[in-house]
Amino acid sequence: MKVKLPSIIYLVLLSVLINACSKGCPDSKPIERGVDKSYLPNIIPYSDTSTRLFLKNGTDTLLFKSQGLKETITNELYGESCENYNIQKYNLKMAASDTDFFQINYYGYWQGGPLVRYNSSNFETNEIYDGRYINFFQLKQLSVLSHIYDSVSISPNTYGDTVYSNLKFGVLRVKDMNNVYELIK
Repeated sequence: MKVKLPSIIYLVLLSVLINACSKGCPDSKPIERGVDKSYLPNIIPYSDTSTRLFLKNGTDTLLFKSQGLKETITNELYGESCENYNIQKYNLKMAASDTDFFQINYYGYWQGGPLVRYNSSNFETNEIYDGRYINFFQLKQLSVLSHIYDSVSISPNTYGDTVYSNLKFGVLRVKDMNNVYELIK
């Protein structure tokens, strides 16, 4: 029986491809990427039983209730170098309904320091490094429903959605494409 040269080349290439795909990433001990828990009360200043009253679009009063602080550790692979990371994450969701909520996320980052990010049903803010969040405020004061707040941090995204917050009171105002939520108390 005579074997054709293209068939042999095909079998060799198939064997090389199968061998290359089966190797994958080597097993390695994960690199730990945690958060500084001492910042946690400043970044997420709510407890498991916290409630906050917000005015939605200047007309509706909504009671936001804490859904509890959650901690997770996820194992994630990054990059072509197959680096393996255990990423520590904390989040707390404050919700008035399935569509009226905001969530604060504080998590480790594979390339450096921990990050802070807000999200809701309508948006997600840009990431802020935790040290910048704690030590840097873009506004000295913000008026929300005739109350003046000092040391206000702004967390925007590229679409104009913005969360205004400070360390003592937490979220003061949330502005997304469709709604504005302002802290009453």
